[in-house]
Amino acid sequence: MKVLITHPDFEDPGGVSNYYKILQYKFSIPIVNFIVGKRPKKRGLLSQIFRIFHDYYKFIKILKTSNIDLVHINPSLDLKSFIRDGIFALLARINKKKTIVFFRGWQKSFEAHIESNFIWMFKFFFGKSDGFIVLANEFKRTLQRWGIVQPIYQEVTVIDDDNLAGFDIQNILKERHSSEKWRVLFLSRIVRDKGIYETIEAVSLLKTKYPMIELIVAGEGEELENVKSLVHNRKMSNVTFAGYIKDEKKRYIFEKSQVYCLPTYSEGLPGSVIEAIAYGLPVITRPVGGIANFFKNEVHGFITESLSPSFFAGLIERLFLDKELYNKISLYNYQYAQSHFLASSAALMLESMYKKVLKNKNSSI
Repeated sequence: MKVLITHPDFEDPGGVSNYYKILQYKFSIPIVNFIVGKRPKKRGLLSQIFRIFHDYYKFIKILKTSNIDLVHINPSLDLKSFIRDGIFALLARINKKKTIVFFRGWQKSFEAHIESNFIWMFKFFFGKSDGFIVLANEFKRTLQRWGIVQPIYQEVTVIDDDNLAGFDIQNILKERHSSEKWRVLFLSRIVRDKGIYETIEAVSLLKTKYPMIELIVAGEGEELENVKSLVHNRKMSNVTFAGYIKDEKKRYIFEKSQVYCLPTYSEGLPGSVIEAIAYGLPVITRPVGGIANFFKNEVHGFITESLSPSFFAGLIERLFLDKELYNKISLYNYQYAQSHFLASSAALMLESMYKKVLKNKNSSI
């Protein structure tokens, strides 16, 4: 069995590229990594147009020359990815290759657009794929409502087993409790829909009462400069911007933080939540996308429909004051990640899905 996987460049800061970067050495079968989408070091409209057509050309060439058994495509449910990756799915089918489609992101507004106007286009591009993977039960139900009868599997975001090497949760807990600072971590793309403004306001509400509580904002995005201006204008000395972080710096910040906060509006399944859980951080978030599938309130942290900064401030305060609850959640999260979110297990799960799709006699080709 030889599988071609389409994904963004490994240098791309997004969750999809990180997922396959982590998994690339965990598979026991031959994998061809095929990069799609923007390249970090290439700019300009002409370069983008050339790259798009060149990607399709290379894709067809590999399908014809490399004995590929299965094509694994990773679109998001948004306009740009829908069309780009839909063409890859169509080309795979034309070249008589079985396909499995893993919807990594899921934009609810675009879902509504498809449902009202473009079901036919979804079926044209993806409807004859041989299998699907989603990150949430609600996405599975939507595909079934759109007429998908092929197998639909569920998967999770992962953390690299190697990243946790030497991580001692007991010692980390001692350090977190003895620290002079109590750090709330927001690690995500800095866009409004991730809840960055709600997080800043929640920490601001706690500033006077608990001056040791700080906020670390890690990531880049279209709202970053606006957020920095807001913090500067309000003279919030307890907010630090870490920028885009990875590898050892990311581990360091997870280890030195006390709680992870992500009041996100919509999601697939954010890798940062999985990472926070793996490093034993209580998580405060909302029941969107794949988070709602597994996250238990007061077990993994707190999950709420609310977008009220004062409500989030209250949840942060509760974890700050209740050390017994904090320790219970922290230890549970670390152990839960060991059995549910390690990359080595995810690779085996994907390989099992690949085998099932290849054995399915009800093929679309």
